Amino acid sequence: MLQQLNQILNQHPLKTWRSEDFSGIDQLHLGGRPATEELAAWLPNTAKIGLDIGCGLGGTSRYLAQLHDCKMTGLDLNDAYIKAAVLLNQCLPKQPNCQFVVGNSLTLPFEDERFDFVVSQHATMNITAKSELLNGLHRVLKLGACVLLHEVMLQDDITADQVTYPTPWASTNTHSHLCTWKAFETLAKAAGFSVMRFEDTTSAALDWIHQARTVGQNRPKSPFTAKLALGHAAGVMSANVLDNITRQRLQIISAMLVKL
Repeated sequence: MLQQLNQILNQHPLKTWRSEDFSGIDQLHLGGRPATEELAAWLPNTAKIGLDIGCGLGGTSRYLAQLHDCKMTGLDLNDAYIKAAVLLNQCLPKQPNCQFVVGNSLTLPFEDERFDFVVSQHATMNITAKSELLNGLHRVLKLGACVLLHEVMLQDDITADQVTYPTPWASTNTHSHLCTWKAFETLAKAAGFSVMRFEDTTSAALDWIHQARTVGQNRPKSPFTAKLALGHAAGVMSANVLDNITRQRLQIISAMLVKL
């Protein structure tokens, strides 16, 4: 991926890049950049020091740094993603206030009460130890700080083995650890969080998929595509996500948790 990304960037040596140009690879969550904008609107004005877990290529971190004047730390287990995030930052005329770190969300390499907020967009679906994750987030957040979630969950009464794979987060059911929102909410409360806001955004996500496919047929293709980040199976993954949502197996949620 890094080699391909470098080739694309080198083909346009005089271009002035904008962070929006990269949205095809750094805003791979359902809803794309507009979903990031909507989630960020929930952020308190005083929240300026943020952690982006499962940051991928850093799109959410860049957005919050540029549009909300935040000092962001992006964390991802994938070393290639972190290197790509740094590369994309370096291509911008003014580099956003972002630091990208290779690390595990279950063993956060940060001191207690460091952050004003944590953001997680489609980063929890293949994490088994969700209680451990939530406890770790609680530790690194200041009192009264928040977690902004935009996540894929199982619909109620659906079991994990009913979901069709591959998907962007897992090639098989073995590597996927989806849960229902009710189960996640119970774990969050046990970890010391209160749910301040919640929205079921499944319908909006479904509309976005259909719109993106329609618009994509009539728009010049960007070199920054999901295939670059996810590989040749990207099309199949996208089709499976659409099928799973359409068959009411998956729920897309946005939520705001506050540390008590």
